[in-house]
Amino acid sequence: MWGFYMIFVFKRYSKIGMNKHLLGRFVALIALVAPLALTAQTDPLFTHFTFNKLFYNPAYAGASGQFCLNAINHQQWLGYDDESPFLKPQDNQFGIENKLDAARKNIAPVTRGLGFSAPIMVKGNNMGGAFFSLVTDQIGYETATYMKGGGSFAYTMSDGSNVRLGVDVTNLTKTLDASKLRYHDPNDPMIPTGSPSDQHMTFGAGLYYSNPNIEDGAYLGVSSTHLNPQTFSYGPSGTINVTTNRHLYIVGGYKKNNFMGNPSLSLDPAFLVKTVMGKGGLVKPQIDLQGLVTWNSLFAGGANIRVYGLGAESVSLILGYYPPLLGNGPMSDQKLRVGYSYDLTVNHILRNSAGSHELQVNYCFMFTVPERPVRVFRHPRYMERSPEWD
Repeated sequence: MWGFYMIFVFKRYSKIGMNKHLLGRFVALIALVAPLALTAQTDPLFTHFTFNKLFYNPAYAGASGQFCLNAINHQQWLGYDDESPFLKPQDNQFGIENKLDAARKNIAPVTRGLGFSAPIMVKGNNMGGAFFSLVTDQIGYETATYMKGGGSFAYTMSDGSNVRLGVDVTNLTKTLDASKLRYHDPNDPMIPTGSPSDQHMTFGAGLYYSNPNIEDGAYLGVSSTHLNPQTFSYGPSGTINVTTNRHLYIVGGYKKNNFMGNPSLSLDPAFLVKTVMGKGGLVKPQIDLQGLVTWNSLFAGGANIRVYGLGAESVSLILGYYPPLLGNGPMSDQKLRVGYSYDLTVNHILRNSAGSHELQVNYCFMFTVPERPVRVFRHPRYMERSPEWD
């Protein structure tokens, strides 16, 4: 009988699909008796979701009317080490403890992303946009690389509201560092070796609606990723198969200036609903509820609560700063924002983690093609004659 302990299935399941945070409590034990299939592989998680809409909704491309660069670094569950309760003292005969001592300090999820979006302007009208993003999501001993590109089409109605439809294509690569796997039989031919990887294309689509007449601007977006689920295989003869699931996102919010009667304050409440569409239908969603207060378009602060069912999973402190170097402000053609969040997990993960950190940077600017100068050519035949010459 073949079998080994494998810990790369340490996914941030957050009770979506295969219970992301519930399974994240410990490093999973997997006994391989036959080729193994895993499902409910989830997309990256971000606390600054209102500033990273393009990572899950292509319809947002170009919605700001500016060229935007976006970078984010999410480090989840700092201090979460690989101390599997399934490892027995006799396993030392295979040198497992010595081999993995260093690796145990690096299994907490780390997500890094970079994106760029541009509006498509036709005679001064925003007709849509295009974007490109690159995200790496390292979880345990597995790394997923999302190379995504897409675009949107926009239609502006007579009342000023805007409807956008977007599509995207993702080149998704998954790689497993098999050198760090735990196993009982070092001669098992079914054990993956080296760094096996697999690559597939998936598609996504989204709808985004904004209305400047609701409060001081409201929006609502619906999107889905991995519309065509793909199966990724590791090891010889497809020893391990990992299948993506369709994800559904609903994001909404609005902006309220003159908050609490103070013209220096603005309020930005928002929500994000995330769920997975598996073989049994939609699973119970995870919901983020967020509120940010901005002072003088300079400093921002607020909180995010992530809930599942009737219980909270994490509480986050969010801070933002708009450096005045570029003339940040509502009427500025340039805007730079630096954001930071600290997530404190309020479930059982708290016993093993010091929390999660996220650093996010947005830079938006205007770029206009200068008009061609009008060149005047004069010829004696067409020059205006002076009356004195007559």
